[in-house]
Amino acid sequence: MLDTCGCMAIGCLLYPDGWDSPEVKRLCGQMTDKYKLGHCTVRWAFILAILAILDSFFLSSLAFVLGNRQDTLLPEDFGEEKGST
Repeated sequence: MLDTCGCMAIGCLLYPDGWDSPEVKRLCGQMTDKYKLGHCTVRWAFILAILAILDSFFLSSLAFVLGNRQDTLLPEDFGEEKGST
């Protein structure tokens, strides 16, 4: 869980670090710098990536909580073979 969520979060944090490259400055204006985009805008793909990070964190936490809850509802002898000591 944390591997996928963490790697995607690091990618989203480092993505704006490349906005000061010459290609981006040529397209978005000379005011472009690291973490400052100038005349360009962030589109839906970057926003969806951030939502995917939040979604994966929420759903994995929910699965962990519900899995622990289900484990306490099982009887103690569940899964043991009959006749074994």
